[in-house]
Amino acid sequence: MPKVTIVPLGDISEDLLTFVSAELREQFGVMTETLLSVDLPKGMFNAIRQQYPSPLVLKFLSEKFPGRVLGITDQDLYAESLNFVFGQAYFNGKVAVISIHRLNPTFYKQKPNTKILITRAVKEAVHEVAHNFGLDHCQDVKCVMSFSNTVGDVDRKNKDLCRPCQLKLSV
Repeated sequence: MPKVTIVPLGDISEDLLTFVSAELREQFGVMTETLLSVDLPKGMFNAIRQQYPSPLVLKFLSEKFPGRVLGITDQDLYAESLNFVFGQAYFNGKVAVISIHRLNPTFYKQKPNTKILITRAVKEAVHEVAHNFGLDHCQDVKCVMSFSNTVGDVDRKNKDLCRPCQLKLSV
């Protein structure tokens, strides 16, 4: 049975880690292990953008941790030519990362809401790990594999794979 190691990168609540871990086990039939929190290297921080580049975070995770890894950070992430990303993964690879920074209602000047934050994080974790297992974006806006350009897109989709995506999944 494949295993996904979850690596908190910063201040990630135990509840969020527990829910993400449980959902990955349920969706993909994998074992999970959650490590102690690790700090992102300060040298990769882009001071001009006030963000971390997700490709460098993926590289850091792949070099530091063996096997299949999901990093979860509270830092804001971006990728080339994008203002931000909720997450990124190596397609058919072993490493993925999500950021809860823009998934948090407080980012949008709303009241703190742990339930909403965890629900969003679970969806993005499933989405990115599914990329590791070879799934591409889905045109079904309710499928967890639909592309999310805004937090509204994240809220609109389910936490589950649609039937066609389930059939394509190869864990």
